[in-house]
Amino acid sequence: MRSYDAIVIGAGIAGSMIGYELEQRGFSVCVLEQNTIASGASGAAGAFLSPMMGKGNMVNFINSSLEYALNFYAIFAPDLLLKNGAVRYPKSNENIEKFFDDSFTLNIEYRRNADSLFFPNAGMIRAVELCKRLLAKCTVFEHTQIKNISHKNGVWNAENFQAESIVLANGAYPSLITDFYMQMRGVWGERILAQTDQTIDHNLMGDVGISATFSDHTFAVGATHKRAQTIWQIDPNAKDQLLSKAAKLKPDIYSAQILDIKGGMRPASSDYMPIVGRVPNALETLQKFPHIKDGKKIDFDAYSFLPNCYFFGGHASRGFVSAPLTAKILADLITHKTGESANFLTPARFVPRFFRRNQAKITDLQRFAASDI
Repeated sequence: MRSYDAIVIGAGIAGSMIGYELEQRGFSVCVLEQNTIASGASGAAGAFLSPMMGKGNMVNFINSSLEYALNFYAIFAPDLLLKNGAVRYPKSNENIEKFFDDSFTLNIEYRRNADSLFFPNAGMIRAVELCKRLLAKCTVFEHTQIKNISHKNGVWNAENFQAESIVLANGAYPSLITDFYMQMRGVWGERILAQTDQTIDHNLMGDVGISATFSDHTFAVGATHKRAQTIWQIDPNAKDQLLSKAAKLKPDIYSAQILDIKGGMRPASSDYMPIVGRVPNALETLQKFPHIKDGKKIDFDAYSFLPNCYFFGGHASRGFVSAPLTAKILADLITHKTGESANFLTPARFVPRFFRRNQAKITDLQRFAASDI
């Protein structure tokens, strides 16, 4: 049995970022990945770093995360970061008047063009290379599939590995815990890697994204567009569909040499916000507070939680934007073990929603309890 301070399940951008943050805090970290580092949705991501237009808490959070991510990448991996701005065009289904409404670009630096908006604080990051570098000082076991985890005598066990703490960052793959209340959904995306002898100065964003060219003249065309949990293979028509949409932004895109196409399932929460924090024991919490299903508000810190078990995911199509900040939030929570993460990120936020909407009785939930740890 191999022992560590923390086990991280999954080596995409989420697992890589939290592995790095914990290692930086002095933890011995074991990362278990069923394939290879960033071989799933993270490796198929365009890894665009751009602001979000609109209003509300989610927009504010994403744009704060973007500022943090750009600063982090500029220090940690400047050679992997391409920060030369993004030109954003209205999508085919967007309201043009709303698109150019200043209230939808509030607190974002931009320049207005005749048919688009230019955001200087935008770019992209080399996804796979970044994840590998983040995990350079962690112990990583690739091609290691974990089917079950258990907690005994204060220690988490995952096959032949054990640790006091465990972080579940396995994306859209089947959960290792009873998380019926989270109702995760998958969002399938595809990305083309291509090469051109031309220069694309800025990211071009519309119905798809086209990255600026790197020094080796490669660039990416990507989109996250199919909201379905059942799709796990690349659409045979994906290349033509992506190029057709990309040609509306850059008409000569068809002359580029296609090097590779990848697809992956991005994990998304029901409210599209990341999920960061301790894993609640939902059934035990309901037993402690039966009126929670009637809408009574209970402080999240009063919930019952699985000991030293954390969930880190739900970043959807903006993982490379939001993972650096959320990983810091989670690592601080794990290190200090005081209080739950921000209320709008914690997994606990889904527990009262589930019980209110389903009006479930304790006896109806016994079928969920079998796999509770």
